[in-house]
Amino acid sequence: MISEFNLSYGLIGILAMGYRLTGGALQLVMGFLGRFVRRKILLGLGMIWQCTANTTVAFGQRFEHIFTSRSLAGVGSSPQHPTSAAYIAETFSKERIGRALGINIAAAMAGSFLAPFLGTLVLTTAGWRNTILAFSVPGFLVGIAFLFMREAKRPQEWSGVSTFSYLYMGLHEVLTNRTVVAVMILEAVMAFRMGARDFLPSFFIRDLGMTVFESGIVFTVFVAVGVPAPYFWGYLSDRLEKRKVIVLSMSIAATLWFALAYVKNMTQLLVVLLPNGFAGQGIGGVVQAFVAESTSKENRDLIYGIYFTLSFTLGSFSAVILGYLADGLGFQACFIWVALFSFLTVVGAAILLR
Repeated sequence: MISEFNLSYGLIGILAMGYRLTGGALQLVMGFLGRFVRRKILLGLGMIWQCTANTTVAFGQRFEHIFTSRSLAGVGSSPQHPTSAAYIAETFSKERIGRALGINIAAAMAGSFLAPFLGTLVLTTAGWRNTILAFSVPGFLVGIAFLFMREAKRPQEWSGVSTFSYLYMGLHEVLTNRTVVAVMILEAVMAFRMGARDFLPSFFIRDLGMTVFESGIVFTVFVAVGVPAPYFWGYLSDRLEKRKVIVLSMSIAATLWFALAYVKNMTQLLVVLLPNGFAGQGIGGVVQAFVAESTSKENRDLIYGIYFTLSFTLGSFSAVILGYLADGLGFQACFIWVALFSFLTVVGAAILLR
C-alpha cells in the first residue's frame, strides 16, 4: 500500500489516526448505550459494520478512499472495548478480575499474532487488496454469531434510573472517585505510546534491510511473545499490589524501547524486541482492573466508555506524531518518544495509584 500510493510515514500515521479517532470518540456513546441495549447487539452489529467498511478499503483508488473506509471501520470497532470490559468486570469476582481482563486482552493479542503470520503468507502471493477481503470474512461471520449469543438480562433495579440520571451518576462517579481520576490521568499518558508497533515492520525493512516476508515473520514473533503477557500481568496483579505490577512492567518496557533505537543487526534486535513484546504488551488489563474495583456495576459501561474514549482519542494523535517523527528524524526518534512516555507512566503510577 505504501509503494502503490507513495505514502509517507506521516500519512500512515494519519491513516491509523482515522481508525482510532472514530473508534475512540464513540466509545463514550457505546458505554452509555451499554446500559440500555443488549451487549450482544452492540458487539455483533459493530463487528458487522467494521468488517463491511474494511472490505471497501480493498477497492480504494486513492489515499482519501482508504482513509474514509478505515475511519468508518473505526465506528464499528467502538463497542468492543467498553462493552466487553464492563461485561467481564460484572461477571468475575474481585480476586479474579485481573486475570479475567488479562485473558480478554490475551485473546485479542492471539488474533494479532495470527493476523500478521497468516497475512504475511497471503500478502506475498495475493496482494494487499485480496488479503483485506480475506480477513474481513471471518469477522463478519463472528458478528452474525454474536447476535445469536445468549445474554442474561440486566438487574431489574437498573431500569428504574432515567437516562439523564444515569449519565449524571456515571460522570459524578468519575469526577469524585480518586482512583478513577488517577487511572484516567495515567491512561492519558499511556495513550501517547500507542501506534509505535504499527511502524515496526517498516523499521525492519528500511533500517535493518529485511524483506517484506522476513519483516512479517519477525513482527509475528514480537506479537506472539506478548500473547501470554496479559494473563501473566493480570495473575500477578491479583497476587501483588497492582501499582507495583504496572511500575515493573512499564520500567522494563521503557528501557527496552530506548534500547531499540540503537539496534543495528538481527541479533541485537531479537535480544531487545522479544522481551519488549512481553513487558510492554498486555498491562492494560491491570489498569482496567483499577476501574472495575473502584466503581459501581450500574455505571461501569459508561465509565469504561469514558476510559477508552480518552485512550483511543489521544492515542490516535500519537500515531500521527510518530509518523512525522519517522519522516523527519527517523524511527529512532519514535522509539525514544515511546520510551519517554513509558517512563512517565512509571512515575504517574508510582505517584497517583496509592
